[in-house]
Amino acid sequence: MKQRTLKLTKPRETIAHKQRHIILLMACYALGGSKNSIHTEDIMNQAFLWNRDKFGWRKQKYKNYPNTLPLSQGLFRARTYGFLKGTYDQQYLSKDGWTLTDKGLEKAESLSSLINVKTSKKTLSQFQRKVLSEFRKHENFELDDKEFTIYHLADVLNISVNNLPLLNSTIIKIFRWAKISDDKEVLNLISKKIKKQKGFKKYLKEVFTEI
Repeated sequence: MKQRTLKLTKPRETIAHKQRHIILLMACYALGGSKNSIHTEDIMNQAFLWNRDKFGWRKQKYKNYPNTLPLSQGLFRARTYGFLKGTYDQQYLSKDGWTLTDKGLEKAESLSSLINVKTSKKTLSQFQRKVLSEFRKHENFELDDKEFTIYHLADVLNISVNNLPLLNSTIIKIFRWAKISDDKEVLNLISKKIKKQKGFKKYLKEVFTEI
């Protein structure tokens, strides 16, 4: 009698099999980090739910509690690799938060089949679409490139030039939303009116680094 040969197949890969920093990246992605800033504790909780062995305490009686050490290390490593941008601030809630970089978004999308990404769909909220529309239609963009100053840009965003952190983060958000929605007009305005203005670089260091 001829003996049958069993064909071995590799087990289906899940998000839990990935390296810690990748799991943290995907947690941020699943929670909407491609569009908004996600709090550290929300990311940590999602990662812990996906893999309690990697992110829980070692003693059996504490297995159901997340260990913040490997979780925070994973976040910082994801930032080192250029996948995430943000900070972990235990004192000030408003300063804490993480978003995906373009590199991180590309990596996350390549692994999106490993998770349920209902919250990561490439759709914008009504508020985000309104922001893009107002940005696109602002009369200041009708000015000649040589006349368009950092003060005109600040006026477009309704932000003081003295508040450079908010100015930078807002432009980066608008850029991300425009990419998600493939808003070529907004992307062109950012390229022509912001990125090509050499005098803006001293004000918009984060923008020039990030986009």
